[in-house]
Amino acid sequence: MAPDDRELKATLDQTSANRATYDRIASDYAENQKRHVSRGESLFSKLEETFLSKMPNSGLVADVGCGPGFDAIRFAAGGLRVIGVDLSAGMLDVASEGLAGRLVQADMRALPIGTGQLDGIWCVASLLHVPDVDTVQVLREFKRVLRSSGVLALVTALGESENFEAVPYVPGEQRWFVYRDPDILKGELLASGFSILLEYQIQANRVWSTFLAQAT
Repeated sequence: MAPDDRELKATLDQTSANRATYDRIASDYAENQKRHVSRGESLFSKLEETFLSKMPNSGLVADVGCGPGFDAIRFAAGGLRVIGVDLSAGMLDVASEGLAGRLVQADMRALPIGTGQLDGIWCVASLLHVPDVDTVQVLREFKRVLRSSGVLALVTALGESENFEAVPYVPGEQRWFVYRDPDILKGELLASGFSILLEYQIQANRVWSTFLAQAT
């Protein structure tokens, strides 16, 4: 097997492993997120407030990597038209309790959304499961589906490694994480047709690299 073929197989295996893990732990993940909300933990409230301030009334937004859909449900309650996108059928099943009819199972590297259709993309803590080699492909896909001047909220893990990590609230389960250099990611955003509106980092269970970007 050639090196490129081995790399592709590893990528597919890691992506498939993550999808299978999230299918199994979807309910546990949702309950864990609810516990954080009940404790008043909102790491990305500043980003969310700024993102929402830039959305038009009844704007069309995709929550890419929506998981159980808590953010998307909140956005819909505020008057936005929302599409929840996730690769995990288990996660979408949980999300369907609040977003029935507004969910699609898809890979963010190939979104089933028409060109220039979206006012905004909310992609928080989900790019971290995408292979680093596919970062530009994802960002170009985001740029494609956004209208001119559409806004991207992007949060991913900061670092320089990739590895499987145990799920702390479900013994025996693990997920594959990709940690990114924020300077490299910023350059990839700019090269993919975005301008940077906001950039900062948040220290929590991991260091989060946070961007608000606009399609140019």
